[in-house]
Amino acid sequence: MTVPSTPITARERLLEVIRILEAYSDEDDRLSIHDIHSRFPEDSQVGIGAVREDVAALEESIVFPVSAVQEKLGMPKHYYYDGRPFEIHELRLLMDAISAAKFISRNETNRLLMKIRKLTSRRLAKQLTNELHVAEPSAQDATNIVATVQLLHEATHEKHIVAFQYGRYGTDLQFQLSNEGQDYIIHPLGLVWNNDRYYLVAYYPSVDDIRQYRVDRMRNVRVQDEQFVPNPYFDLQAYTKKMFHMFGGELISLEARFSDKLINVVIDRFGLDANIQDHEDGTFRLKAQVAMSEGLVRWLFRWGGDVKVMHPQELVSRMKEEAEKMYKHYL
Repeated sequence: MTVPSTPITARERLLEVIRILEAYSDEDDRLSIHDIHSRFPEDSQVGIGAVREDVAALEESIVFPVSAVQEKLGMPKHYYYDGRPFEIHELRLLMDAISAAKFISRNETNRLLMKIRKLTSRRLAKQLTNELHVAEPSAQDATNIVATVQLLHEATHEKHIVAFQYGRYGTDLQFQLSNEGQDYIIHPLGLVWNNDRYYLVAYYPSVDDIRQYRVDRMRNVRVQDEQFVPNPYFDLQAYTKKMFHMFGGELISLEARFSDKLINVVIDRFGLDANIQDHEDGTFRLKAQVAMSEGLVRWLFRWGGDVKVMHPQELVSRMKEEAEKMYKHYL
């Protein structure tokens, strides 16, 4: 015995019209009333006249923007959903950013990409099937960084103190907690994205200093009920601009001579407003306020003999020590 189908309500019919327009229409792929009606389930018992009334109501609505195109007078109108918040190239940028983020697992990446494709019509979503291929595989573990990042964002916004354990991997490839496993209690000031990693910049009251913590090395992160009052004069962007590879340190006045071929490297790092003096011998001089750190030394050494530190003397001495150490390795 066949069970008769139950007609859908007027509200359900309108919602189905909205779903069809969102999924199957766009500016270049418009639908007629017959096209929309044909996408209803056969047992829905919906007449084409009712669909026409729903579409006309949506056309006049400011809540669900539907545009109508009529090529000639007397010809049928064609409709499309005109309220998408993202252009197709913007969705591509979002997808590429997610694919390039090494801290997101493959399964999580696929799930997010599927959601992004639903933000446009099915026809346009087919243009988003090719994915960005990342040259270097992720070396990070399965720590739930996504959830931790969200937690830290909320704590920063709400100005709540955060407690966590911190550590790093040893030569035995086992994760080892620092500070004898004791909690770090900090005031979160902001998250920074650097070299494919998240860093938390925070005030550490125990030492009265601002520190940086790699989020993938944080464990057992908890947001405390207690709140803090941040320094109103602290500028996160200015602070991180002086750092190299997120290493903190005492500010110094760097002066170094670079080969001309490194001009774009220096501009990428210091910006077009960098204090650069061009010389006629194939070099230029850079002056900048930076943090004295291992990160700075490593960055300068990356360019070998194409850079020479002139000032300060403590950095010159540090570069000489590192050069001698490297030379002795190859004797």
